[in-house]
Amino acid sequence: MPFFSTIIPVFNRVNLIEFTLNSVLNQEFDDQEIIVVDDGSTDNTLEVLAGYGDQIKVLKQENKGPGAARNLGIHHAYGKYITFLDSDDLWFPWTLSTYAQVILQHRLPAFIAGTECHLSDEDEMYSVCPLPLQASYFPDYYASSQQSLWIGTCAAAIRSDVLREVAGFTEKRINSEDSDLWLKLGVAKGFIYIHSPSVFIYRRHKNSATADRDKTYRGSYYLINQEKNARYPGAKKRKRERIKILTRHLRPVSLESLRQGDIKKGMELYRDTLMWHIQLMRIRYLLGLPLIAVLLWFRYMLERSLNYKLESGISEKNQ
Repeated sequence: MPFFSTIIPVFNRVNLIEFTLNSVLNQEFDDQEIIVVDDGSTDNTLEVLAGYGDQIKVLKQENKGPGAARNLGIHHAYGKYITFLDSDDLWFPWTLSTYAQVILQHRLPAFIAGTECHLSDEDEMYSVCPLPLQASYFPDYYASSQQSLWIGTCAAAIRSDVLREVAGFTEKRINSEDSDLWLKLGVAKGFIYIHSPSVFIYRRHKNSATADRDKTYRGSYYLINQEKNARYPGAKKRKRERIKILTRHLRPVSLESLRQGDIKKGMELYRDTLMWHIQLMRIRYLLGLPLIAVLLWFRYMLERSLNYKLESGISEKNQ
């Protein structure tokens, strides 16, 4: 049994997948199996994967999205811990050795997560040096609710038995499927957050899935409905911790909706999480978001009026 199973979903990444795979193969800690799930690619991704031979295990499915692809990988994984990497991101050489060190120090915790480094060019990774290990231990993920922790899918290692107990990822085509999983893992015993060194590189590019605002909005409502329908563990006793974590994810989405001119979506998110924010006494958000919405609405109406006058003036001039 390998210590780690590394699962990489891929869809049409012929120009990026080699860099990703090479970063996984270049680990200081090499007790791992690498499972790549092709999610119905229509380019030459499978040809690139074939070039790696038995260094990787390749699974194939029709295009169903990253959640379904990761779940297929989980089903075929043999590792004690399961890790994930997106096909457009990278690991540092020390990623798995850092996870392993923390896991062994803390007697096989259920859930480990770390920080990311944002880069535009993979060559920049060679200038990043590993910092000394700094990590925080919590009895479980919900117990970290006081901390402002962002966890990306590529920065998580989860004990395989615990991951299977919660049935992995939702297979809906949304963003925030990882946040949903973290909440489902909320009371699993032992959560470690690695503050340093960074454990993965997020590559910024225009085709990133997180740039899809509609999927982010739908993912936000999925989280809201999961909580309101009591789908997360911990019952009423842990509700305050859950909504602290949830609202920390949801506030930026509502604000970004306003900034993008979608006042309706921003205010819908505000309305449907209002009671949670009142319970948490988020005064700045409670007062600030409606004010921003009103100011943006007035600006929109003013611009509309000016555009109408300009178009009317041009029309009269042409007559």
